[in-house]
Amino acid sequence: MMKVIGTGNPIHDAKGKVTGRTHYTADLTMPNMAHIAMIFSTIPHGRVVSVDASRALALEGVYGVFHCLNSPDYCYNRYRSQFSNPGSQMLPNEEHVFHSYVRFVGDRVGAVAARDEETARRAAALVKVEYEELPYALNFEDALAGKHCLEGESPIVDEGTITVGEPQPDEAEGIVVTSHSELSRLHHAAMETHACVAQYDPSTGMLTVESPNQAVFGIRTVLADMLGLPYNRVRVIKATMGGSFGGKQEWIVEPVAAVLAKELNRPVKLVYDRMETMRSAYCRGAMRGDLRGVFRKDGTILRLDMDILYDAGAYISSGRDYMRAPFGKMFRCYRVPYGNLHARLVSTNTTPGGSFRSWGVAEYYTLLEHLLENAAKALNMDPVELRLKNVLHPGEYDIKMNLPVEDTRIEECLLRGREKFRWAERLEEDKAFNAANHRYKRGCGVACGGHTNTYYTRFRDFAQAELRMGDDGTVQACASIHDHGCGSVQAFKMILSEVLELPMDQIRLEEADTAVTPYDYGCYSSRSTFMVGGVLMRCAQKLRGELLSAAAQMLDAPQEELYFQQAVIHRKDHPEVALTYKDVSQWSILNLCHEIFARETFETHSNPITTGAHFAHVEVDTWTGLTKVLDYLALHDVGQAINPAMCIAQTQGAVQMGCGAALREQYTFSPDGRGVASLSKYHLMNAPDLPEIQVELIQDGPSKDGPFGAKSIGEIGMVPVAAAVSGAVNRALDADLGVLPMDPDRILECIARREA
Repeated sequence: MMKVIGTGNPIHDAKGKVTGRTHYTADLTMPNMAHIAMIFSTIPHGRVVSVDASRALALEGVYGVFHCLNSPDYCYNRYRSQFSNPGSQMLPNEEHVFHSYVRFVGDRVGAVAARDEETARRAAALVKVEYEELPYALNFEDALAGKHCLEGESPIVDEGTITVGEPQPDEAEGIVVTSHSELSRLHHAAMETHACVAQYDPSTGMLTVESPNQAVFGIRTVLADMLGLPYNRVRVIKATMGGSFGGKQEWIVEPVAAVLAKELNRPVKLVYDRMETMRSAYCRGAMRGDLRGVFRKDGTILRLDMDILYDAGAYISSGRDYMRAPFGKMFRCYRVPYGNLHARLVSTNTTPGGSFRSWGVAEYYTLLEHLLENAAKALNMDPVELRLKNVLHPGEYDIKMNLPVEDTRIEECLLRGREKFRWAERLEEDKAFNAANHRYKRGCGVACGGHTNTYYTRFRDFAQAELRMGDDGTVQACASIHDHGCGSVQAFKMILSEVLELPMDQIRLEEADTAVTPYDYGCYSSRSTFMVGGVLMRCAQKLRGELLSAAAQMLDAPQEELYFQQAVIHRKDHPEVALTYKDVSQWSILNLCHEIFARETFETHSNPITTGAHFAHVEVDTWTGLTKVLDYLALHDVGQAINPAMCIAQTQGAVQMGCGAALREQYTFSPDGRGVASLSKYHLMNAPDLPEIQVELIQDGPSKDGPFGAKSIGEIGMVPVAAAVSGAVNRALDADLGVLPMDPDRILECIARREA
C-alpha cells in the first residue's frame, strides 16, 4: 500500500512563488553586470549594408555596440540538444548570433551593452541600420511561388516520404474518405519571457550561463562548440522557469549573452520583453494537411495517407524533424495497418517555427481526427463507435516502433468517457435544441491521441542519478531535472519519499547544472517522469540496500533479518532494535569510512503508449460567430499518477491551450511582414472563458518500466483538444470546416457560403 504516491501535493516552490520570494532569471543581479538590449531587423528580407552606432556609443553608460559587421561570425542551430543528434544532418548550423542577411522582421542584427536596461534600450534605438531590401514571402502561396528565393534556391526546402506497415488485401474494396485542414501559427504565451544571465572569467576561461531551459547539456554543447571552448569550461544552470510549452527548448538568448559576456569580461543579462518574445523568438509553425483514408464498411481503418505542408518560418531549425517525427505517433493510439506520409517543408520571411507542446503531435492528430469525423459521416457511424473500432488493445503492437503497447487503456477512456459525458443523450438533446433555435446551435465532439514516454526506439535513452545520505539521516539527491513550473521536482521527491519512507522535507533535490548533475538529454519527448523519475526510484531502492548492508554490519546480523518501517530499521524477533537512518549513517562514516551512497543508471527498452480521449460540448452563436465551450471532459491513461493534483492541473492547462488553438489563437502578419507583438491582439483563451474542465485519470494500466507504473502526461494532454472542440463546432453547424482557429470570421464565412 503506497503512502505518498497517488496523494496530492503542491509544487515544491509554491510558497516562494505565492509570496514573491522565488527568483527568476530576470531578477538576478551581479556586481559590474551589463544589461543587453537587442537591435532587430525592421525589414522581412534583405542584407545589412551599414550600421551607424555613433549616437549609441556617445550615450553615457554604454559599454559597447556589437553587430553583424563588427563581431565574429558565430553560427549554430537553435534546436541542437546533444553533442551529436541522431539525424544531425537535419540540424544545419544556419543561424548566426548576429545576422547580416536578415530573414524576418525581428531577426538579430546586433546588441547594445550598457550599465542598465533603460540605457541599453535607449542606445539600441539610436543605432541606424541601412539595408538592401529583397522580395519576401509571408504565406504558403508566396513561398511555393518562390517569391523570396535567391538564385539557385528551391521553394521546397525539404521533402520526404515515410511508409509504415503493409497494404491490406481488401483495400480496393474499401470506402475512400478525404479531409483538408489548415492550422495557424501559435505563440507559446508563457508568463515568463526569454531571459539569460551569463558571465565569463578570463582568468579560468570559465563561461557560466543561467537560464530557464529544457536541456542544460544541449546549451553547453552549442555554446562550447560555437566559442571553441572545452565542455568543462562551460557551465549551464537551469533556473526557475515561468512556463515553456516548448518555447524554451531552443536557444534564442543564450548564444547572444554568452558571446557578449566573453567579449566584455563581465556578467551580462539579456531579457526579452513581451513584444520581443512574440516577434523575435519562435512560434508553432503553420501547417496544411490533406488526408486520405480507406475504411471497411464496418469502420475498420485499412490505410492512411497524409500529405503535409509545413512552414518553418525564417529558419529551418528543427523543421525537417518536426514534419516527420509526429507521423510515428499516428500508430500510438489507432490500429493503422498501412500508412504513408508525404511531407514538404517551405520557408517564409516570418517568425521562425519551432518546438511547441506535443512536438507536432497535436497538429497531426487534429488532421487525423478531422478525417475520422468525415469517415463517421460517410459510413453513417457514431464517432465514438468508429474510434472504438480502431483503437489499440492491450498486448497489441505499435508497428512503427515495433514495440508492444503494453497495458493500454484507451478503450476504457472512450467507454468511460461516453458514459460520464452522456454522449448519446447529449446528441439527442442537441438535435432537439438545434431544431428549436434559429440563432444558437450546439454540438458534441470527441477525439483521441497518443504519445510517448521516452526517446526509445529512436535511440537508446537513459538517465542517471545519485543519492547521498547525510550524517543526520537526510538525503541529498542529484539528477538533471528541468521543471517547467508544473511540479516535476515535487513528483520526484514523492518517488524518493515513497521508496525511502522518508518525509519529503528531509530530501533535497535541485535542478540541472552541468557542473553538478549527471548527463541527461533534457526535457523532451515527455521523458521526465518515465526516465528521470524511473532512475530516481531505482537509485532509492539501491540506497535502501546500502542502508540495510551497513545496518547488518553494525548489528553483526544477517541482512535478511532486517526490515524498514517509517525510516527506522528493525530486526525480526528483536523488538529492542530500532535504528534510525541517522544512527546507521553516522556509524558507517565512523566505522566503514564512507557515507551511505548510491548511484544508478537506467536505460529503457520499452515505450508504452500513453493515450487520452477528450469530449467537448459547444454552443455556436450563428449571428456573431462566437463559440462557447459548455462542457469538457478529458480522460487519460496515466498508468499511475505520481501526483494526481499535478496531472489534473497539467491536463486542465493543456485543454485551455488547445481550446485557444481551436477557437481563437493565430499568429498573424501585416503586409509589411510584422508579426503580432502584443497579447492585446493575440487572443488567448482565458480560464474564465471555459467551464470547469473535468479530468479523469485511468490508473489500472501500469507501464512496465515507469516509476510505480507511471506513464507521461505533459504533452498528451494537448493532443486531442483542438480536434475535439473543432469536431463539436462542425457537428453544431453540420459543416466540414477544417481551417483553425474557428474564429467568428471563419464561422460566419462558413455559414454565408452554405446559405449562398
